[in-house]
Amino acid sequence: MRAAFLDRDGTIIKDVGYINSPEYIRFLSGAIEGLKKLQSLGFALFIVTNQSGITRGYLSFDRYRMITNELIRRLLMEHIWIKDVIFCPYHPSVRSGCRKPSPTMLFKLKDRYPEIVFEESVMIGDKESDVQAGLGAGTRAVRISSVPVETQAEVVVRSLLEAANYIEKIQ
Repeated sequence: MRAAFLDRDGTIIKDVGYINSPEYIRFLSGAIEGLKKLQSLGFALFIVTNQSGITRGYLSFDRYRMITNELIRRLLMEHIWIKDVIFCPYHPSVRSGCRKPSPTMLFKLKDRYPEIVFEESVMIGDKESDVQAGLGAGTRAVRISSVPVETQAEVVVRSLLEAANYIEKIQ
């Protein structure tokens, strides 16, 4: 299975800091179209997200689940199916091992879904830690940024739709 591992904040939805209510979910320009295109290209969609706001006390696990469920519901209304969501709740100072840039969350998803082929998959995110997680697992890596950035990603694009268009061209 080809997988598209997607960061959440700054990639699919606007990064508004520590989102603690579903009312703050705002899809980024090109996100819905990009997810649809990735899905049509045969990628299973996974969200892989650091959520230190939980440990920092900005939201509870229950609140995080409510936000995630609403995000999934809104995507389903657009005929976008997210196969799974995995998150790391820990503060960057905690040596949990799950936070991106570690590829641990991608490896956990591979344990759940052994049919994932990392070499045919891609990690897409707006931070270098997303890129590093993908590369650490052996996937391709695409970075989203509206400004020039130094990165180890193979390409920098401005939106999830541009990422999907790039992936379509190189397959």
